[in-house]
Amino acid sequence: MKCDWWTDLPPWVHGVSKSKAIEVIERSPSSIVIFRLQGSGMRDTHDLFLEFKRKMSFPGYFGHNWPALEDCLFDMTWLPSPGGYLLLIDDWSLVLSESKDEIPVLLRILEDAGSSWSQYPEAGVPFNTLLVREDEEGDV
Repeated sequence: MKCDWWTDLPPWVHGVSKSKAIEVIERSPSSIVIFRLQGSGMRDTHDLFLEFKRKMSFPGYFGHNWPALEDCLFDMTWLPSPGGYLLLIDDWSLVLSESKDEIPVLLRILEDAGSSWSQYPEAGVPFNTLLVREDEEGDV
């Protein structure tokens, strides 16, 4: 399946293999801001919020909770990007492995962020997330 990961069209969250993620990074336009988060460092919500804050340079007022994560992802004024945003979450299978019931919350927030940015006034802004697997099975 061929996808342009830097468009503002749905879906905004994609499961991909590690080799596909590398290919996407290599092909991405220079106007895209890419964030690479480590799933191995996000096994529970506490560590997930820390990883997002560190890697995405969230402002000091970030509240380390779901509503604060959503607010920061919906408003990236501290790091504007003319071409959009691409989040890569490596080792996806380890993300929230100690808090599995929280995974749907994270996925909803990531999808909602993509949807919100796609409706940006005058022209949609791409905001896509790649959930990177270790295996090389087909990409979603």
